[in-house]
Amino acid sequence: AFDVIISGLGRRTMPEALEYSVAASIQQLWLSARSLGIGVGWVSIFDIEDLKASLDVPDDWKFIAYLCVGYPEEKHTDSELIRHGWQDRLDRSKMIFKR
Repeated sequence: AFDVIISGLGRRTMPEALEYSVAASIQQLWLSARSLGIGVGWVSIFDIEDLKASLDVPDDWKFIAYLCVGYPEEKHTDSELIRHGWQDRLDRSKMIFKR
């Protein structure tokens, strides 16, 4: 086991900044990987407590992401969610809000 000590002024005044930094780092990893032809997938269908137990992480750790990273076996232009019938393509006009 090992301990990670994170301190600093920003962390004391805005503790959630660490989580935001992790999310921003994941985005940068994702964009960099995709630019090199490497696939990234955000796994979200699992029980968080089972995963924490499997990885034997301390109870006070907050799980942010479980990512699969690697070269895809096949290349597709459509989303895997759509291809497998898990989710229909969303109507973009419903995602753009004008004031």
